[in-house]
Amino acid sequence: MNSKSTYFNLARKFNSKNKNKIINFKGWSGLHITKFLMSKKSTFDNYEIDKKFPKLKGKEKIFIFTDKEIEFRFSNKVKKLSKFDSIDIITKKNFSFYSKEKNFFYMISSEKSKKFNNNIIYFNFLKDLKSRNLWGGQIISRPYEGKNLTLVLFDLKPGFKFEDKGHSNEQITWLIKGNMDFYSNSKKKKLCKDLGVSIGSKHLHGGTSKGAIGFDAFYPKRIEKKYRKN
Repeated sequence: MNSKSTYFNLARKFNSKNKNKIINFKGWSGLHITKFLMSKKSTFDNYEIDKKFPKLKGKEKIFIFTDKEIEFRFSNKVKKLSKFDSIDIITKKNFSFYSKEKNFFYMISSEKSKKFNNNIIYFNFLKDLKSRNLWGGQIISRPYEGKNLTLVLFDLKPGFKFEDKGHSNEQITWLIKGNMDFYSNSKKKKLCKDLGVSIGSKHLHGGTSKGAIGFDAFYPKRIEKKYRKN
């Protein structure tokens, strides 16, 4: 297993045929971050996802919505999802996402996740998750503990600095707004919207924010008390 730190880019534009598109990055532990681009009046369903990612079939998948409204269709029911809504899905049943407008959403999953019984959890990062002081007063963090994965929504104030001595969990970090100077081991990069990093095992990492909002995804999930459910 090559656990080096790697930067990646999820930014893409629709092609001339205006078709749906999938952009994926797979990290060193088998952790995936996937961006789904949706054209107008289009659908993504579990069949397409399973066909594209057979090693993720039946594994926990957390979907994050940060753009326009999307309809989630499951068991003959429709649930409308808006900004910062999320779904934690472990199911063998069919489901789909429908959008009236050009749209996008993210999926986090790991090839090494265990399989569990059917389960669907709906939550909103801002409304349902309390902010926690993980790194001091210049950052607002909202962690979510899944079955196998930990996700954190962070809001960094300008001038926020941090340094982490490293951990064995793979961490994938990406921004949806703003930018920050980032380093992992000896690799330096300016992170901006859709430019992210997979942090190598026990690699020293940190950076300085110029004001940024984004997500951290961890596999295996973090077991420290500050990341766990209350």
